[in-house]
Amino acid sequence: MEPKPTSITGLDFFTRQVMDPDGFAFMWVFRPKCPACKKGVLSKLKKRDKFYTCSECGKQSSLEEYGNLLVANVEYTCPFCKKKGEYSNKWEKPASKTAPIMVKFECMNCGEKLKVMRMKKEKKKKTKIPE
Repeated sequence: MEPKPTSITGLDFFTRQVMDPDGFAFMWVFRPKCPACKKGVLSKLKKRDKFYTCSECGKQSSLEEYGNLLVANVEYTCPFCKKKGEYSNKWEKPASKTAPIMVKFECMNCGEKLKVMRMKKEKKKKTKIPE
């Protein structure tokens, strides 16, 4: 398991969620290190680029290659047994922005299946102004 991040600058993804009724999950995914030089971090130079570039050696990696390097780390409190645990495994970014489940895993203590869900944005309600 990778160390807990101190800021979000080196992360590809993170979320904190309450799992009903008494559970909690904190998930983070660090940007991967370059497989060639092992020093630099892979990132996109422009948001619309089709590849990731190493900050040290300049090697370019495809989206698929980048996806194979991502590792999800989850620190959680199980809502069923109320015990704390950790989970770390390869992570695939959801293909669409509407995919509801980010990570599925089992509690280390009770074996219950847990999931970290994608947070939904609440729609703003239009209020009518009384005349």
